[in-house]
Amino acid sequence: MPKQKVDEQAIIVQSLKLFRQKSYNDISMADIARACGILKGSIYHYFSGKEQLMETVIKYVHEHFRTHIFAQAYKENIPAVQRLKNLAAESEKVFFDAKTGKLYGNMGIESALVVPQFNPIIRQFFQDFFDALKFIYQDKYAENIASELAERSVAEVEGSIMMARIFNDKSYIENTHKRIIYRLEKPATKKAKAEVLDDL
Repeated sequence: MPKQKVDEQAIIVQSLKLFRQKSYNDISMADIARACGILKGSIYHYFSGKEQLMETVIKYVHEHFRTHIFAQAYKENIPAVQRLKNLAAESEKVFFDAKTGKLYGNMGIESALVVPQFNPIIRQFFQDFFDALKFIYQDKYAENIASELAERSVAEVEGSIMMARIFNDKSYIENTHKRIIYRLEKPATKKAKAEVLDDL
């Protein structure tokens, strides 16, 4: 019997746990209420419906990435390679954590396809991810190359998250991060720009 009293933050956290386990359409407000230990009607004191709740959850995770992960890119008192390593390490804490892992590699993209109103929020997440990587790569490469490498890296990370889920093997993500870091550690060459991109 539901008896626990929870606040908005607790509902967001419990919803996040559910949304990373199942798709948006497979979870009901009743499921969320049970996870929170409250009556379904209590959720409507905070959220008008599942769409608003989901939108809040996505923003909650985005804010965590923005302040704890993407922010690593802009600590210019730290060498660029170390900033990239820190960003990767902080990302892995989320990807492999039971509370917040895999949101944008799982529920986020699936939900964007189901509910168009989520598209701008998720698009901004990936824009922030891209901008952070590009800023770091610009420490070594010209802007156009840094932009290409950032775009490529974001796509590779998302692919590695999917592979990690399919094979239940986190090494896909770890190996992708190693390749992304190597692009910055690799000694500078005098190759033409096109050759540099092909080589990376």
